[in-house]
Order: sequence, then structure tokens, then C-alpha cells
Amino acid sequence: MTQPLALAGKKLARKTVLSQLVVSLGTAIVAFLVGQTDAATAAFMGSLSAIIPNALFGWIAFRYAGARANQQVVKSFFVGEGVKLILTAVMLSLVLLLTDSNALWLLVGFILAVVAQWIAPILFLKST
Repeated sequence: MTQPLALAGKKLARKTVLSQLVVSLGTAIVAFLVGQTDAATAAFMGSLSAIIPNALFGWIAFRYAGARANQQVVKSFFVGEGVKLILTAVMLSLVLLLTDSNALWLLVGFILAVVAQWIAPILFLKST
């Protein structure tokens, strides 16, 4: 029996965010081994700048399901994506402006978390 689309979407979003967290922790560990605590902190903050907006998108986008809620589903995806883009820009800007973070490791953490966001659904699509 197939599961409802909204439930499958929520499950996939949850797995994607968890994958991003695993990648971000791995990135922070590598950054710590290579560049010490400042690099690890920057990599983790960069990762969080991708993970938190993506988790919020998943929560917003998969609130509604079903043919009767068709317009609400579409609207929630657009709202979720807008919130995600704005929050990502704000978080990256704040980290760069308000901290003395290593910009290279910050961007490495961010980019790897975004790449994990793209790859995870492909890996988990059949298991969801």
C-alpha cells in the first residue's frame, strides 16, 4: 500500500535534513583536524545556514496534502521556498558580518550541506 504524498514528502524532508546534519558534522570534524576550532565552528555555522532554512521549508511545504488542498499545497511550496531563500541569505550575512569566522570554511560547510540536500532525495527516494 502506498503512503499519502504528504507523509512521503515529510519523511523524505526529514531524511534530507538528517543527511545534511551528518555531512555538516563530518565537515566540522575535518575542519577541526585541518584548521582547529575556528575552522570547525565556521564550517558548522555555514552548514546550519543551509540546514535550518531547508528544515523550515520542509515544515512549510508539506503541511497540506490531497486534491482538495491543491491550491494550499502549491502556495505552501512557494511560501516555503521564499522563506528558505530569505532566511539563507540573512543567516549567511549575519554570520559573515557579526563573527570573525573563517569565510572559506563557512562556505565549504554551506556548499557541502547544499550538495547533501540535492543528493539525499535521490538516495532515499526508493526507501521513502
